[in-house]
Amino acid sequence: MKFIYLISFICIVFLSKIVYPQTIAVVNIQSLIDNNSYYKQIINDIEIDQKQYLEKFELKEKALEEKLKDLEQSKLILNEIEINTQIDNYNKELTDFTTAVEEFNQHYQIQVINIKEIILKEIFILLEKYANENQVDLILDSASYLIASNSIDITNSINEKLQNINLNLEYTNFEKN
Repeated sequence: MKFIYLISFICIVFLSKIVYPQTIAVVNIQSLIDNNSYYKQIINDIEIDQKQYLEKFELKEKALEEKLKDLEQSKLILNEIEINTQIDNYNKELTDFTTAVEEFNQHYQIQVINIKEIILKEIFILLEKYANENQVDLILDSASYLIASNSIDITNSINEKLQNINLNLEYTNFEKN
């Protein structure tokens, strides 16, 4: 009989911790990043910086298109060796152009990812502080659940705090011509 009381007591003690209600909050991390004023400004700066390179790429692309047209027309005039030489030159230029465009895209993708990581680190610091101050046991990203009450959404609270932080966001220019 004492054994049953002992088991019951142990079950009650351990199950009470499991049954104890957990405090949960929800935050929209993507919204925090996308609506951050520093993030918007640096993305705008990147887009302005990209314009000069995009114009050069457009000019190079048009030049390659003209070269291809000339190559098609010269097939009637040139012999096979000269045509093959021009085709090889065109293919090399096209490969170099394609590589430069890929490097350009990859460079700026990496820059944006690095900027988002900086903001994300600050968001995590704010979320950890919020969880400690408000005794929140679990914070979910809005992409991780289906439906939740608006009363547990802390996105606006975190956004206000995030806007008050001076984020030093930087990027490097693409320097390949």
